[in-house]
Amino acid sequence: MSTNKTQNPRNAARDVVMQNKDIEDKIRRIVVQTVKEGDLQPEAIKQTLNDVLEGSLEALNAQSSVDKEALKQVVNGIDLGLSQVAEASKLAIEEASGNFKEFTNHDLKRALNDLKDLEVLFFETMNDVAKKGTDTLHETIREFIDHTKNTGSSLSNTVEEILTGLHRALTQSNRLKDIEIADVAKSTGVTIARIASGFLAGIADSLDSKK
Repeated sequence: MSTNKTQNPRNAARDVVMQNKDIEDKIRRIVVQTVKEGDLQPEAIKQTLNDVLEGSLEALNAQSSVDKEALKQVVNGIDLGLSQVAEASKLAIEEASGNFKEFTNHDLKRALNDLKDLEVLFFETMNDVAKKGTDTLHETIREFIDHTKNTGSSLSNTVEEILTGLHRALTQSNRLKDIEIADVAKSTGVTIARIASGFLAGIADSLDSKK
């Protein structure tokens, strides 16, 4: 399943959970499609996660008992979707770091910070949305959050690996030190995010074609 600009991610996620078929992959697609249309800005990503989780919880709340397996698939789908977002951000940062004229150290620092904060957005949004569900759903989501933090998510592993590689490459190009002391407030972050959006579309298309 995929979404387009006229489709509400909240409604799409609700329908996916109610249909209870291929939840993980369909949620992943909703996340990727919606995020890339929002230029990968943190605010847009958080709103996407909020919409997808709230839509999913609407479907789960309508059931007589909590479907823990369905909820697990929702969380896994979001996790995988955000991992693709991280991969796209990596490619955009790599491209921008080689272009000294167009992209400042402020821009690169903002992009690296946004990449590092992806997992924080993930957990914060899950926790916020969980409070709006029933007590049982709230408790179940909290269990998923704790388990994911302890065992490591696809997103956390992907981001850690990406940041290690990027720091190594930026050190070799003698740019990392300047990036680290740059003032992130002087960056809009929009241009690199738009590049990442293009990469995200390519990554999503590639994975879908393999399926």
